[in-house]
Amino acid sequence: MPVSGLPPYDEGNIFARILRGEIPAKRVHEDEWALAFHDIAPQAPVHVLVIPKGPYVSLADFTAQASDAEIGGFWRAVGKVARDLGLEEKGFRTLSNMGFDGGQEVPHFHVHLFAGRPLGRMVSPAG
Repeated sequence: MPVSGLPPYDEGNIFARILRGEIPAKRVHEDEWALAFHDIAPQAPVHVLVIPKGPYVSLADFTAQASDAEIGGFWRAVGKVARDLGLEEKGFRTLSNMGFDGGQEVPHFHVHLFAGRPLGRMVSPAG
């Protein structure tokens, strides 16, 4: 059952289609719990998306609905991708957007990994 206030999962979203093999992606990692691939419109020299294989809309949905094994497997995959790409030496950023105000473009929970240049402030100061 979806988390209250969240839209239902859309099986036609682009990440669901990538998971089903209907749309190609430049894959970096895949295991039982997650798929990682390069973003088609990178915002940094390294921009990889990591998505869980289950139908989750957001972090809140994922942590409420996924099994402990799915949650652990997904976050281990995020760490493995960062290590495998050598991102820890100079640093990287993880980001997850939710909803309109958060800038979410695809209604499937995902984490962005950004690296390859100084990334600056996360958010501009309010003003």
